[in-house]
Amino acid sequence: MKRSLGLFVLLISVCGVLCQEGAGVAGVTTAATAASYSCDPATCQLPNCLCASKTPPNGFSPADTPQFVTLTFDDSIQTSLYQTARKMLDVTNPNGCPALGTWFVSMQYTDFSLVQQWYSAGNEVADHTFSHVGTPSAQEIASCRTALNTYGGIPNGKIQGFRAPFLNYTKDTLAELKKQNFLYDSSASAVSDDAYWPYTLDHGMANDCWTGICGAGQIQLPGLWEVPMYAVLDNGSIPQLMDVYIAGTPEDVSQWSTSSFDRHYNGGRQPFGIYVHPTHLTAYPGLPDPAPKLEGLISFVKSIAKRPDVWIVTNQQLLQWMKNPVKASELGKQDYMKCQQPVIVKEICNGLDDDNNHVIDDNLLNNCNFGTTTFKTCFNCPSTAPTLESPAPVSSSQNGTEGFRYPLPLDCDTKWWDPISNLCLCTSTECQYKDTAVPVNKNTTTSSISANGKDQEKSDASRSLPWVGAVAAVVMSTMLL
Repeated sequence: MKRSLGLFVLLISVCGVLCQEGAGVAGVTTAATAASYSCDPATCQLPNCLCASKTPPNGFSPADTPQFVTLTFDDSIQTSLYQTARKMLDVTNPNGCPALGTWFVSMQYTDFSLVQQWYSAGNEVADHTFSHVGTPSAQEIASCRTALNTYGGIPNGKIQGFRAPFLNYTKDTLAELKKQNFLYDSSASAVSDDAYWPYTLDHGMANDCWTGICGAGQIQLPGLWEVPMYAVLDNGSIPQLMDVYIAGTPEDVSQWSTSSFDRHYNGGRQPFGIYVHPTHLTAYPGLPDPAPKLEGLISFVKSIAKRPDVWIVTNQQLLQWMKNPVKASELGKQDYMKCQQPVIVKEICNGLDDDNNHVIDDNLLNNCNFGTTTFKTCFNCPSTAPTLESPAPVSSSQNGTEGFRYPLPLDCDTKWWDPISNLCLCTSTECQYKDTAVPVNKNTTTSSISANGKDQEKSDASRSLPWVGAVAAVVMSTMLL
């Protein structure tokens, strides 16, 4: 949330009393959770219900459990930001498949052709509201999903996740996600005492309790998962959440991140998260060069990817495992962990380089220009710029006229859909794919790390946790907004 200077003065004065001892809400969170959260694992069972727990599901020992890492990106997808994100994912998982990430997309300045490319490469596209406002309305959530489907070609059933802008979610937000059939939310923070594995909200919220969300009777949303955002503790034990690289030098952030990762890896193997606004790590004329921070973050990602049983996955992949856990030794064999590209004999507009000429969607994209709103898409340009109230305006091309593009049908995935020929090139389970996995030589020793540091986006305020213990980092990030 963008806070006024006066509020920051108040927070800093409070911090002067508490922050000097590295105080946070860990104790408060524990007390609130213990008093309000109750879940019986005998009646709340997978695949549709799971109690909050710090131990792996299915009674697995940590040694048998994959160490999942989720690398997520927030806000618009643009060419330079897309390239930055891809650099951070330039590692492989133990089965030779590329690391994948989740992008929580908001609509302003988003290039929908890149949304489709991100998805077609195996990554996840999730909802971050249409116009990026705090405490989002039902329309903000629904309009974002509509635009992602209409112009990005993302099947509605694959847009399963949500993150609230500025992490400003409420019980009403969560209830709306349930109503709109989302699979999960990932807006709530977790520090240490509340660093739970993902769990369902059948019996309420168990983390982020300092926000007041965990009170008795606040929420009961069967089947809706919470994927907590796990904080990193800095040298003063102050929790840092989004854009940790803002809070210190690349060397400092590397040390903090490594220590926090080790607590997960050597403890209950809870997922470890890296939460990024790519804008802050992308170079812009007249602004400080973010390259050292980006290089540090890339180095950190590569270092943890070398550890045994570390998998960098989307939130959807993580939840597929959560619903039906398998041991680390079996994870690479699961269908949702495979990497395959459709075999298509000609170039179609699907976000892939089908004819292998190193150009994606070669000369097939529509360019939609409405002055301040411009984007490319494999589908029809709208007659007017999409808005919150009208996220999919009437098409500028009419059915039966030259240049018309056919919308993605419910029974075809965008990778196989030819919007020009109105043809789904795969209508059965026997589609032809090529395996894109590569041989991997995983090191079994911990490598040295130099992580990275800072971020500077205009959208989601980087949020350190909790507000009392992390005022300094919040102030820093807000100065950049």
